[in-house]
Amino acid sequence: MAQFEVSGLDDLILSLEELARLPDEVAAAMLTAEGEVIKAAQERSLQSAGLVDTGQLQASIKLDRKLCKKGEERSMLVYPQGTRRDEKHKKGERNATIGFVHEFGAPKRGIPPSQWMRIANESAADAAVDAAEQIYDKYLKDKGLL
Repeated sequence: MAQFEVSGLDDLILSLEELARLPDEVAAAMLTAEGEVIKAAQERSLQSAGLVDTGQLQASIKLDRKLCKKGEERSMLVYPQGTRRDEKHKKGERNATIGFVHEFGAPKRGIPPSQWMRIANESAADAAVDAAEQIYDKYLKDKGLL
């Protein structure tokens, strides 16, 4: 009679279960790598759109280092942060608001929409995924699965 023997199956099952529960630190590293690519693309996009005069908006683009979790989904935000106070904005104006106005326009104020953020995010999507993939591949190698 023929026999069928399998060894190492328990280790494989355990490894697959570990992969299903991607640790927060690995997810954060992947999202940070993606975020850095997106941040650079947003900075370039502002320049390409001719929206850099003082450089304040461009310099305000940062990664929100806090890992956002919604159910099993994780995300990290990349957007203009902080408040600007200058001659035009004496009371202070959030850089996110200024970025929003340039993104979607303000016809009454003579500001046309530029879609700088959408263009940046879309153009850098593949490169961002590649950056995250490198982190994930390292994680798999560390687990002996790649």
